[in-house]
Amino acid sequence: MTLRDPDDDLSGWVPARDPGPSPDLSQLDEADPLVAEWLLSDHPWAERERARRRQLELRGLIEHSPDGAPWVREAEIDAAEPDQAYVARMRRSLEARRQLDDPMYVYPPALIGPMGSLWPPPGHPPHVPGVEAGGWDMDAA
Repeated sequence: MTLRDPDDDLSGWVPARDPGPSPDLSQLDEADPLVAEWLLSDHPWAERERARRRQLELRGLIEHSPDGAPWVREAEIDAAEPDQAYVARMRRSLEARRQLDDPMYVYPPALIGPMGSLWPPPGHPPHVPGVEAGGWDMDAA
């Protein structure tokens, strides 16, 4: 479990509880809207999974690019961005994309801060349709 730096404007909270070691989250599909939101949450497992995915993406780019390719250096710089800054930027991006279809969409506040550390990933334990991080999803069947 990580302790956030209280002097950092992008953090300043402590997870509500230690969820223990991360399960294998490599099969979570970012195309699923609930997964995309959860991967940007403040849950310690989401933080670890983001770090793993970012490193895997960088490694793949390096392995499949010619030596000295300028985009590799740019990707290395992007990968060095602190997670909290990356998450803040990606949440804004997610909101902007979703607001194209739903102008009222905001990133679920329940996934941010200490409360965000309580939300397990979708499907762990099994996801219950109708109960979402942002509240009740009345459209769920």
